Amino acid sequence: MRTPAGDRLPLKIAAAALVVAAGTAPAQAQTAAQQQAQARSAQAKALLAKYTVDPGRHDSDALMKEPAVRADLLRVVGSQLPKLMHNLNVRGPIDHYGGSLMVSGNAPHKGGEEGGVVCVNPYAPSLVEAAIYSNGRITVFATADKYEYLTLCVKDWITLANSVYRDRFTQPKNVQMIRPK
Repeated sequence: MRTPAGDRLPLKIAAAALVVAAGTAPAQAQTAAQQQAQARSAQAKALLAKYTVDPGRHDSDALMKEPAVRADLLRVVGSQLPKLMHNLNVRGPIDHYGGSLMVSGNAPHKGGEEGGVVCVNPYAPSLVEAAIYSNGRITVFATADKYEYLTLCVKDWITLANSVYRDRFTQPKNVQMIRPK
């Protein structure tokens, strides 16, 4: 190796310069990955801000059509997206649940039989997690490696779906009601 003036560098200095130069490429790649993650997080936080400003918003169609949400739904759910959307056909307002924007519902005339959920969370490994309840089975679509890493939004929806929604209509035996006097 030579200096900018053209002089030869001693072998040890030249070797050290090559090691330093070789070590910079992974750091730059990591920085790019960090920048991408920060951009995704900022985008998700903007979605949270936009859709939680008015609690109980009924424009879940708009949320599902947001470019970042739509792209992640396609990536995470893939070919099951039409089934998920069918199972979300009858739905209420957007909920803000456990740090996520939550859209849940059921297929027409199939409450308790066919359901679905989409959770948008800037703190999850993926912007979107989703699940389908069909024929007594729940299929989860997420990038999390383990069940325990799923958002509360998805896990609590699974608990509700597994109860076949009975606890919404019938008081569980371990629940005591106390009314003020």
